[in-house]
Amino acid sequence: MSSSTSSDSSLPQAIIQTPIANIHHFLSIKLNASNYLVWRSQFLALLRGYDLLSYVDGTVTPPPTQFDDGSSNPAYILWHKQDQLLLSWLLSSLTESVNAQVVGLESSHAVWQYLSSAFSSQSQARVLFLCEGSILGAYPLARTA
Repeated sequence: MSSSTSSDSSLPQAIIQTPIANIHHFLSIKLNASNYLVWRSQFLALLRGYDLLSYVDGTVTPPPTQFDDGSSNPAYILWHKQDQLLLSWLLSSLTESVNAQVVGLESSHAVWQYLSSAFSSQSQARVLFLCEGSILGAYPLARTA
């Protein structure tokens, strides 16, 4: 009796390889209390480039940890390894004060959701403030030709 783990084609065939695991070369900005939109923009580009956005946005859900017979599911092991590497990426891109806010969250999706809810409304308010200031002439925004 053979079991196949290829039923979920949304899972990547291999986890992030070692040369890619160090993202400090790709992420120049660490998330702090005032730069969420810029940080998010650079992190999204990295996730999309490696086709890993589905882990943090929750569209890829973890497969069952075990089969019905109690044996370990290799697809789950692969998913968990990938998710933990992504979690490591996220944590390494946070300042110490932001990192302290996500202590105890154990998946990349949980951290992504927390950061989104904690920082996106602040960032949207800041964008509105800057746009209103630009309209009033107080904060001129860069213009493109």
